[in-house]
Amino acid sequence: MIDLNKLRRHLGNADTTDLKYMSYSSEAVLQQSPVLSRMLLWLVALFIVVMIVWASLAEVDEFTRGEGKIVPSSDIQVVGNLEGGILVSLMASEGELVERDQPLLQIDDTLFASSAREQQIQMHQLQAKVARLRAEATRSSLDDELSKIKSGLPGNVVTEERGLFDARDRGYKAKLNSLQQKVTQKQQELSSIKVEKDHLSKSYELALRELNINRPMVKDGAVSEVELLRLEREVNDLKSRVEQAELAIPQLQAALQESKQNVESFKEEYIGTVREELTDTLSELQRLEETHGALEDKVRRRTVRSPVRGTVKQLNVKTIGGVIQPGMDIVEIVPIEDSLLVDAKVLPADIAFIHPGQNAAVKFTAYDYSIHGGLDAEVVQISPDTIVDEEGVSYYEVRLQTTGRFIGAQDKELDIIPGMTVHVDILTGKKTIMDYLLKPILKTKQLAFRER
Repeated sequence: MIDLNKLRRHLGNADTTDLKYMSYSSEAVLQQSPVLSRMLLWLVALFIVVMIVWASLAEVDEFTRGEGKIVPSSDIQVVGNLEGGILVSLMASEGELVERDQPLLQIDDTLFASSAREQQIQMHQLQAKVARLRAEATRSSLDDELSKIKSGLPGNVVTEERGLFDARDRGYKAKLNSLQQKVTQKQQELSSIKVEKDHLSKSYELALRELNINRPMVKDGAVSEVELLRLEREVNDLKSRVEQAELAIPQLQAALQESKQNVESFKEEYIGTVREELTDTLSELQRLEETHGALEDKVRRRTVRSPVRGTVKQLNVKTIGGVIQPGMDIVEIVPIEDSLLVDAKVLPADIAFIHPGQNAAVKFTAYDYSIHGGLDAEVVQISPDTIVDEEGVSYYEVRLQTTGRFIGAQDKELDIIPGMTVHVDILTGKKTIMDYLLKPILKTKQLAFRER
């Protein structure tokens, strides 16, 4: 039996021109190509092409690494009280987690609360008085002015001011009515004297005419001299009365005008007095409101509250009934924010592509990253210059802020405390795998033929 493999090897060096001198069977063996080998070669070539394309398109993240530690997001908060006083109750304990504005302790507020209540009563009285004076000044309804007061007034205060308003209103109306009656009286007197003057003037004209008619008749003896004297006396009397009436009219007109002026003067004087009193009352009310606001603030401060969310580190007063000195430090609270601050050290050679706003990953050395994971963070600040540590190593300080403050599962959150050391990976960009593969070649090309 013919060994085909040996025959192929034996004929492998034969020239194609020799095929015409071979038998048909040898020619067929020589012309049979190695299909399996050629397919394998094509697969290898295709794989290489695919890998080159993939390496040119596939991108991987480029990180700058650094080491750092967790720093407090704010200083320890020291809580005190400006006025001091006697401790009534404690509502928090050392080590307890407290929320912002949560009550920590209560200081006795008897004195300030009593003063605040007294001032509140005085303010209600002044507010009602202001409403009454405004109603008096504008001659409007007291109820309309009282309705403009937003805060409700006690009933006894309203009743007292309403009684005073009614009494003063009656006095005002009585005085005004008296003055107006004088005006009416002067008007009547003036009208009466004018009518009397007209009547006397007509009587005087008739008497004078009668005298002029009878005077020539005395010579003829038709009228006695006695009658003539009587007529002359009557004419003179009427003339005198007319002149008196004419003199009385201007006097009565002046008296009437004076009475009218008295009415207006009374109104103006009354309103002026009321407005002056209103101004003084408003000033007093404003002063009282300012002092009352300060007093209420003191009352509110009797309940000492936490300024931040955090952990109670220390209570300096723990005895109920103990005295708290004004301005003393009562409670120390370590703030706990929703995010953490990380101060990382980055070498000067790696700082070029770092800028605020870049994302980063924070890994805690105290916890296994593969189990508990880490926290996402963002670059917020970069030191303007390098810092030299105790060992003489220069570095830039990069501050990052995390998006959370706990790691691990939601039901088993692990707390992070200041001082923990971390590894920081700052995302500075993306590169293709081909860039990484060609980097040594390109770097060598740039440095080639430059050595001396």
